[in-house]
Amino acid sequence: MSDPKLIYVCEGGDCTERGSGDIHDKLKEMLLAKDPEEAVARVRRYPCFGGCECGINVTVWPDRHFYSEVKEGDLPEIMDAVTGAGAPVARLQGKVKPDVEEMVWTLLDSPY
Repeated sequence: MSDPKLIYVCEGGDCTERGSGDIHDKLKEMLLAKDPEEAVARVRRYPCFGGCECGINVTVWPDRHFYSEVKEGDLPEIMDAVTGAGAPVARLQGKVKPDVEEMVWTLLDSPY
């Protein structure tokens, strides 16, 4: 079996002010309800993605889905995309500058 996907929720200042802690907790709760062993995915906090103007930001690695302006109502669709029950949520993608997104993938792809 492959390694679990990692769902990162930004906890930078702007995202935190917008409620990213609640988004993290709700995603974790939803994931554990579907995947109690966290074999498919794990939810983690991330210090800051640098897309502050587009927060709350959530990424899914290694799938390279960068979701922005995430609200609690978006979480079921994100969870379906992570678990394979649905498609990536296109309306939440493409909001941060491409170089910000590429920087995040470079960091997450790094073996260090």
